[in-house]
Amino acid sequence: MDTTRLNTYETVIIVSASLEDEDIDKILKRYEEFFKNNNVEILEIEKWGRKRMAYHIKKVRTGYYFLIRFRSEGSFIKKLERTLQIDEQILRYLTVRLDKKALAYVEAQKGKPVTSLEEEFDFDEVNLNQNLDEQEEQEDSSNNN
Repeated sequence: MDTTRLNTYETVIIVSASLEDEDIDKILKRYEEFFKNNNVEILEIEKWGRKRMAYHIKKVRTGYYFLIRFRSEGSFIKKLERTLQIDEQILRYLTVRLDKKALAYVEAQKGKPVTSLEEEFDFDEVNLNQNLDEQEEQEDSSNNN
């Protein structure tokens, strides 16, 4: 692979949050292998975890998000997106090319501690998910009326 023509990309992938952790790990490993088999350099993989989506996708309201940052030729993106598109376990995906400003921002963020609402407020995940489910049921019943 000619390194002078390589670009840096990020792909965010969302799978159903109802999958078991082992199944999610299998999906991630499968895509890691796909990248390696196509001579793509994986720079970083971030597991963002289960999050509530703004709207239903394939009748699912929560998804498990992960990000893969990688360096490849532009021709690989078409192949990647075609593979993601036909994979029934993938709810959504988005691939973007990082320009110099975005790369500088990513590098600057690497040393900073990651904080989340869960860490800040110590949410009880079970109660949070239960409340989200109850809220969904209320929204669904109000939409049916």
